[in-house]
Amino acid sequence: MAFDPQVPLAPRIQVLENAIVVPFGAGKRSGVRRPGGVYTADGVFVDDSTCYRTSDLATIAKPKGKAPEPVEHLKGTHLYGGLLYQHFGHFLAESTGRFWALNHVDMPVDGSVFLPKKKLTWPKRYARPLRGWLAHFDPVLANVQAPVEPVSVERLIIAPQGFGTNDMMWACPEYRDYVHGHFAKDIPAAGAQKVYISRSKLFSKRGRYLAEARIEQLLMDEGYTIFHPQAEPLEVQIAKYKAATHIISSDSSALHLAAFFMGGEDQIAIVKRRPGRIFEDFLWQFESFTGKRPAVIDALNGTAYRFEGTGVGQTSELFTELDIRALGAELGALGFVSAPSKWRNPTAKALAEERADWAARAERALEPVA
Repeated sequence: MAFDPQVPLAPRIQVLENAIVVPFGAGKRSGVRRPGGVYTADGVFVDDSTCYRTSDLATIAKPKGKAPEPVEHLKGTHLYGGLLYQHFGHFLAESTGRFWALNHVDMPVDGSVFLPKKKLTWPKRYARPLRGWLAHFDPVLANVQAPVEPVSVERLIIAPQGFGTNDMMWACPEYRDYVHGHFAKDIPAAGAQKVYISRSKLFSKRGRYLAEARIEQLLMDEGYTIFHPQAEPLEVQIAKYKAATHIISSDSSALHLAAFFMGGEDQIAIVKRRPGRIFEDFLWQFESFTGKRPAVIDALNGTAYRFEGTGVGQTSELFTELDIRALGAELGALGFVSAPSKWRNPTAKALAEERADWAARAERALEPVA
């Protein structure tokens, strides 16, 4: 799919009568892609029902064969939402990319229809936990359906996906306007101005940099609040990001939410926690939504570990080491901390003890990456 963040997508909105929503279509999976999508009542596949992670990586694509017969009929007018994720980062980036269409239709909307990421025996259980997230975009979206069998819909609004990961992080103009005008407008700012988004309390499988407790203490000495977003409801997270003027974080999913609420005058520093260029997603999103790119600090010292049995390509699960002295110097130069000389590296013994602790928690060896 060609994606240009400057090109409006509203002219491509379709309102279809008795469209057939196919969550799991005929054909084989291929990587992250599975067959599914929407057909017209006449059995023609709707190309704009295709779902994307990036503009060249589809997650839902046209099934093989003819449109299946629906097993249920859903009355009313509903917005097609695409693929529905329970993982918060993927939900924000890939499940919200069609909500902007609500600003461009002149009819009452009764609810939303998604394709569930997983096929469950009781599909309502999949969508139920996500109603709160959906309601902060628009209460009507919380009337959500995520069927596992084909259903026909009395009226279905289909818009192209206007947000995703990688190049789609820039978002279409309508999506940017919608987020700024609607998302979480009912939540006031509340919290500290200086925030460090921590990964130290994530469960052991999740990648991180070692000696994060040392970094947390150094930042607390500078007046930062240590924030663990996974431990807080969405409303608290949003309030924190609205209130913050300075955020330091590793390249992690929490930044996707923060980018919706930070302003161009706010200061963001991203500390790389893994090799590669995944951090660019955040740069593009922040620039698109706030007009300003965060600072990126690469203080990785080249030493990394992974749990025994972890896939070689899974950089998200790496445990890495930072040159904390260099990190402090960079934060000082950027104006995030005032006493960079206090930032010192941990001893080899301290790092070894921390690795042993993580290995014991996971009951798996933490092995060096060659």
